[in-house]
Amino acid sequence: MDRGQLLVAIVTLCLAITVDGQADWMANLQQAINEGLARGYVSNTSDIQSVKPVPIPFSCEPYSLAPAQTVNELTPADIKVVAAIGDSLTAAMGAKACTVLTNLIEYRGVSWSIGGDDDISISGTMPNIIKKYNPGVIGYAIKTGSEDSANARFDQAVSGAIAIDLWENQIRALLQRMQQDTSVNMQTDWKVITVFVGGNDLCAFCKDQTVYSAANYAAHIKRTLDFIKANFPRTFVNLVHTIDITEEGKLRGLWCDLVHSYVCKCGTTGSEADVAMTKQAAVDYRAALEDLINSGLYEADDFTVVIQPFSVGLTPPLKPDGEPDKSYFAPDCFHLSTKGHKEMAVGLWNNMVQPIGQKVRTWIPGELLQCPSPSAPYFYTKSNSPALGADQSQGVAAANTAGSSIGAVVGVGAGVVILLVSIGLIGLAVSKLKGKKEAVPMRMQNVQQSEKTGLL
Repeated sequence: MDRGQLLVAIVTLCLAITVDGQADWMANLQQAINEGLARGYVSNTSDIQSVKPVPIPFSCEPYSLAPAQTVNELTPADIKVVAAIGDSLTAAMGAKACTVLTNLIEYRGVSWSIGGDDDISISGTMPNIIKKYNPGVIGYAIKTGSEDSANARFDQAVSGAIAIDLWENQIRALLQRMQQDTSVNMQTDWKVITVFVGGNDLCAFCKDQTVYSAANYAAHIKRTLDFIKANFPRTFVNLVHTIDITEEGKLRGLWCDLVHSYVCKCGTTGSEADVAMTKQAAVDYRAALEDLINSGLYEADDFTVVIQPFSVGLTPPLKPDGEPDKSYFAPDCFHLSTKGHKEMAVGLWNNMVQPIGQKVRTWIPGELLQCPSPSAPYFYTKSNSPALGADQSQGVAAANTAGSSIGAVVGVGAGVVILLVSIGLIGLAVSKLKGKKEAVPMRMQNVQQSEKTGLL
């Protein structure tokens, strides 16, 4: 057996152990990697980010208010449980890989939305930010493993997942895990669940425009959210927008081209018509989700769903020489490196502390973490966001899209998340409303005076 055959054999064995029973695209990815190794392709290590986790500079001042009684009073310190469902981006496939031989390992402990390895000074993830406010938060994933492993904890994302998988499998598995965990009180603990899926649906869109239509995509998300609302009291849901997978085609190279052709031909190496329809599908997916959330179905005292749109913009980040910066990617040119996960974590957190209607729909490499404070203490919901006039919907029309664009790219599930980045950070202080004085946050009133009702 020559070196090339040995490498193929090793990769095949690793994949068989790691992804047995997962979606068809995994078999395609395996085939792409095997073919690349057989051709003698090697990773361009100068383009690959260090396998070490990337920290997030933290300069916020943690604070504590009276315990939240409604979801509209929720602060970081109130969060007891974190959880996530989605695809291989949430599973952190390949995040710490330095060669394709380890690219199929799921490094869940460094996942942007649910990883909890180390702390924020070492590994930049959203749960590690929460730890600064509540060191007792639970549910985050650690180290490596599949969704069935003990290390996954409440990260029930499955590599290769499409939208239908969330309500058919993942959310039910998450419920079972939470109910069986004696450290979780389902009725009293405040929870944050992050939902992010759609890249794999887009990669298959040109093959079946009915099965992967925006209507079906939204219907699957609706079933998932309905299930969460019925079974997870005291929950704040981050619904992160899907991405335009067609921008992935701008990442070029031997591995990039090979993997893209096997795994996401609809959005990258397919015909112009296929790529165009896939691009439009991404727009339609987002519009369908915004219609769903703006229906008001998920507004309750102890429950809400908030669209976090930082993932909307797209174009690859560029190095000084004008070439895409692949240090945000795993060696397969398809998933995120730890560097990319850190940037996603910052984008998610900053959206969480920005009011609806003022959420930044882009992010930039190196973006600073925004800080909640006693004067603007809450994770923003539709009810506690400052009034912006007649349109306070969760959508493009109400979004702040100002700023000069630069690129940022990440990979998702069966595809790469490519995000257009923008400068234009939103201040966290609640602005004065026309003709009104700035409201004192309700829970500050509770602390300073007595129990009152009402929202910002």
